[in-house]
Amino acid sequence: MRAVRLHGPRDIQFHDEPIPVPGAGEVRVQIKSVGICASDLHYYRDGRIGSTVVESPLILGHEASGVIDALGDGVTGLYVGDRVAIEPGKSCMNCKWCMAGWFNLCPDVQFFGTPPTDGCLRDFVTWPARLAVKVPDDLTFDEIAMLEPLGVAVYAADLGELKAGQTVAVLGAGAIGLLVLQAVRAAGIERVIVSEPVKARRQVALRLGATEAIDPRFEDLEATVARLTGGDGCDVVFECAGEDDAVRQSCKIASVMGRVVVVGIPDGGDYPFDASTARRKQLSAIFCRRSNDALDRSIEWVAAGKVDVASLATHRFALEHTQEAMELAISKSNGVVRAIVVVND
Repeated sequence: MRAVRLHGPRDIQFHDEPIPVPGAGEVRVQIKSVGICASDLHYYRDGRIGSTVVESPLILGHEASGVIDALGDGVTGLYVGDRVAIEPGKSCMNCKWCMAGWFNLCPDVQFFGTPPTDGCLRDFVTWPARLAVKVPDDLTFDEIAMLEPLGVAVYAADLGELKAGQTVAVLGAGAIGLLVLQAVRAAGIERVIVSEPVKARRQVALRLGATEAIDPRFEDLEATVARLTGGDGCDVVFECAGEDDAVRQSCKIASVMGRVVVVGIPDGGDYPFDASTARRKQLSAIFCRRSNDALDRSIEWVAAGKVDVASLATHRFALEHTQEAMELAISKSNGVVRAIVVVND
């Protein structure tokens, strides 16, 4: 089978590898579409995310859709030909965190495209059947691939502990930020302020329900939010940019006793909070670690038309052009929101 491996920063190489055989309790999935996530871009560009380093050639990609191609012994409830979304995190199911239902916090989790676990930029993967979730037939493979980042957004909204009548800000309108915007709206929040320097993404944010879309390059975000909120600030701020300035701004635009949900992945190993402001306001901050118990709701919301993921899959590339997909996503140019690698049509 074909597989794309990252050998070092910006060093993508193609391999011909054996087709894996599903073990007991596993399914083999023929991969269809794979979304290029910010974490993929960090590994591609830098060869690491913080202390997690790519030390041997790695297959990236965890936002994946596919069709079940083979069943291992003991698999029930799934059939060859089923269209599935894939939960990318394989937790141990035995530690105290898994036993308590916090599968995303399992210290021994194996996560697609995170060293040393190979991801989905290949023709076939084998994975536990419990993590392959059948989806409605009318969802496209690109939409199915986008269910994983939507799950992150749904979980982030949960962590926000949203209440009716609150004002919310979303900093960064890439795919995750735009999905957080929609998840927040689906949760009943009517006023959502989005900050995003890319004009095309601000336009998408307004179309998807943002009440205001601010360009932080030319507007003083703190002053603008103060004006829009009568000086109160935002009750909940979702930091989805993964950039130092956005993390600092999240504290400045949050209200007294506000809540900051950090979703973005920073370039370095630190989050530069404005400690003085955060302390004076007695802010609460929580970090979003992937997603947990969100895939079923993501499927339901997309199937019901409550969330638009299809329009966020803006650019499609063949597997042979994976590097082009990565470079476009890094550039944030040409209207890209989410680049999709089509592994198999």
